[in-house]
Amino acid sequence: MDIYLTPSGGTKIQFPMLPEKVNLGADAKFMTYSIISLGDVKIPRGKGTEEISWSGIFPGKIRKKNPLVRKFTKPDTLIKDMEKWRDNGTKCTLLVTNTCINYTVYISSFKGKYSGGSGDFYYDIKFVIAREIKISTTNELKIKSPTARTKSKKQAKKTKTEKKTQTYTVKSGDCLWRIAQKFLGNGARYMEIYNLNKSKIKNPNLIYPGQVLTIPG
Repeated sequence: MDIYLTPSGGTKIQFPMLPEKVNLGADAKFMTYSIISLGDVKIPRGKGTEEISWSGIFPGKIRKKNPLVRKFTKPDTLIKDMEKWRDNGTKCTLLVTNTCINYTVYISSFKGKYSGGSGDFYYDIKFVIAREIKISTTNELKIKSPTARTKSKKQAKKTKTEKKTQTYTVKSGDCLWRIAQKFLGNGARYMEIYNLNKSKIKNPNLIYPGQVLTIPG
C-alpha cells in the first residue's frame, strides 16, 4: 500500500511512511423536530461530510535509509506543501493503493510537532471529500420564471377571451333577438350582444345591414 496526494495542476507527492491505520467515514445527517406527544424526533436527511484521516510521521534525514520509508522527502518540504494546500483550499486527488480510497479532497486539518532527536515530524491530517455542486439554469430544469409565468397567464387569458367572441355582419331582416337566438341559443340574451356593441348600436331595437357586431361566447 502507498499513499499519494496530487494537488490540482501540481506535482504528485508520496507520503514517506505509512500510518498504522487510515480512517474513512461520515456521519448521517438528521433534522430534529419537536412533537408535543413524542418529544424530539430525529428524521434522517442524507449523509454528512465524508472524511479521511490518519496520524503519521514525516521521517527525519537520519532515517532516510530505513526500510519503512517508502520515498524520502524532507519534512520541511512536506509541511510547507500541506500547510499551503490547506490554507489555499487546494483541491487534491488522494490515492491509497490497494484500497477504495481514490477521491478528490481538500485538506481540512493539518497539525503536528517535531519529536525526538531524529528530526521526525509527527502529524495529524484530515481530508474532506469534495462534492461536485451543479448549478442548473431554470431552462435546464424546465422551470418558468415568475415573469414568464405571468406572461403565459396573460396570453392564455387573452387567447381564451379571443376564442369566446366572434363577429357577425348584420343582414337584411336581422334583429338582435334573432341573432342571439342563432348564436347564443336564447333570444332573450340579446342584451349581451348589445352591451358588447354599444359603440355601434345606439338603440338595441335598431340595427342596420352591413354592421359588424361582436358576438359573445
